[in-house]
Amino acid sequence: MRSEARALLAQLTEERGTDGVLKLDSQDGPDLPPGSTEYPPCQCPQHRTEATPTSPAASLSLKVRAVNERSQSGQA
Repeated sequence: MRSEARALLAQLTEERGTDGVLKLDSQDGPDLPPGSTEYPPCQCPQHRTEATPTSPAASLSLKVRAVNERSQSGQA
């Protein structure tokens, strides 16, 4: 006998995709913005790249992240 949570998980997996595959339902209306269905880059220390940002917004984001990390570690 399976629990209700396990049954719900099985149902959601069947409806939304399997094995971590993102399955998008078709929709009526305007198209999705470009890149909106892409996963964001991994931010864990072992996968984070310190690549040169390609836009001013990305550059600012990297600077803010660095300041936040310093302030959280007490190095302000």
